Amino acid sequence: MANEIRLTPTDRRILDELTRDGRLSNKELAARVGLPRSTCHGRVRALEEAGVIRGYHAEIDPVAAGAGVEALILVAVKDDARDHVSSITARLRGVPGVQRVYLIGGVNDLVIHVACESVPALRDFLRAHLGSDPSLGQTQTQLIFEQHPGAAVIPS
Repeated sequence: MANEIRLTPTDRRILDELTRDGRLSNKELAARVGLPRSTCHGRVRALEEAGVIRGYHAEIDPVAAGAGVEALILVAVKDDARDHVSSITARLRGVPGVQRVYLIGGVNDLVIHVACESVPALRDFLRAHLGSDPSLGQTQTQLIFEQHPGAAVIPS
């Protein structure tokens, strides 16, 4: 994070509006939160610089884009490879079909959200990118039947 920032109620309203629609113009955002445009622009810039707003992007539905199956794969990193977790996650983030990689606590170390064209393609992904990596141990694959994304929760 570039700068520390204490979120004000106005900041929270800005974040709430941008979470609902990241394509809002500054003019519309300012009107919705009741600020002058220049003040709103300054608050958004401060939130970006502090790392509160990480970026703006299009959210793609993998199924609508041709993925026939999505899965969450829980992965244990072997004890002798724990110092290489950041390089493992960087490699995995670059693999086609990987939506997100999470470092978690507990029995498993990683959760990989993957979208594949088919179940055989998921099997091939597991073999090629996880099963062949000697630094990775046991995996558990959980198929996603439905996804119900919600807006980001802004802690109070």
